[in-house]
Amino acid sequence: MKCDDSLPQSWPVVPLGALVECLDARRVPLNRAQRAQRPGRVPYHGASGVTGHVDQALFDGALVLLGEDGAPFADPTRDVAFFHEGPLWAGNHVHVLRPRAGVDGRFVAHALNTLSYGPHVEGATRAKLTRARMNSLPVPCPSLACQRLVANRLEECVRRIDGQLRVLDGLDELAREQVRAIITQATAAYGTRRLVGHVFDIIGGGTPATTQPAYWGDDVTWLTPADLPSGAPDRVTRGQRGLSAAGLAACRAIMVPSGALVVSTRAPVGRVGLGCGPLAVSQGCKALVPRGHAVDQRYAALALWAAGPELRRRAGGSVFPEVDTLTLASLELVLPPLASQRRVAQAVWAQLEQVTAQADERVRLRGLLHEYRIAVRQAAMGAGSRSPA
Repeated sequence: MKCDDSLPQSWPVVPLGALVECLDARRVPLNRAQRAQRPGRVPYHGASGVTGHVDQALFDGALVLLGEDGAPFADPTRDVAFFHEGPLWAGNHVHVLRPRAGVDGRFVAHALNTLSYGPHVEGATRAKLTRARMNSLPVPCPSLACQRLVANRLEECVRRIDGQLRVLDGLDELAREQVRAIITQATAAYGTRRLVGHVFDIIGGGTPATTQPAYWGDDVTWLTPADLPSGAPDRVTRGQRGLSAAGLAACRAIMVPSGALVVSTRAPVGRVGLGCGPLAVSQGCKALVPRGHAVDQRYAALALWAAGPELRRRAGGSVFPEVDTLTLASLELVLPPLASQRRVAQAVWAQLEQVTAQADERVRLRGLLHEYRIAVRQAAMGAGSRSPA
């Protein structure tokens, strides 16, 4: 195949609406429970990709799926547009677009993943790309032959990069299983199990209006799921943002004392941090305050994190996985005598240092791969990089 077009910088740029037909009117949302009632092999597509499978298709053929709300518009390392070919069911959090004649949907999806969405999305807490703004998105439009050539080369390059990222993800999972095995082995001799709700007071959280600058500051340490370690538990001294005293008073969050554990209970479920001082949490977390003095903080953090797979299995939620207070309270933990907890914690945390060093190196490599993935697309499209929304 030959591409006779000139460099990307000279390609014509047209509104997305001129390249695709919007099929949003045919979308039908299904929550997690509804999807579970109709199992099948047809992908169910949400804002950020395939979230499950069902027994029937609403669409078929070549499609471009572009996040409407809840998509990671501010994160250039994550895709917001996807090309799909074949049967599909789509919910109402993703725009469904059919390429018009003379348009390669793969090319359009790659082009959409190079855009900066800041000027195009609306909403302070949950960014939304309305249909009108979507139709006006600027997309390069070379000849069909050139679209296909660029798409073919990008598909191969991105496939290789994504393959390396999956290898790193696999190593991360092996490391998590290694730590869980260490914890399980260390606690195997103890048969005492206690419910989380019998050992801890479980404190929920909240978020003040992000549109009020007076609610944000350094008065209160405030943690969200994004502030908690993605791997094994670790100490957390502060979050990316803090609250002012007025912000704390304006939301449902309350202060908890130093020594509390923080567990993410929403998107994602199961991250664990050890609070190093008084703090409050968002609605995506729960703070666990020990009742009495029979719990070692480091041991409890390890036990909670090791129970993460079971917690995620119990999660509900139609848009994203979520664990409520009752579900968390009903989780069982192995809880030996305090002296034994301390011995186990000391031994396991020593082994975690090596695992953490390896994880840090994988984070570095993953960052380089993401940068390369972005750069390849930008070079192919002659575009500037995506910036935070």
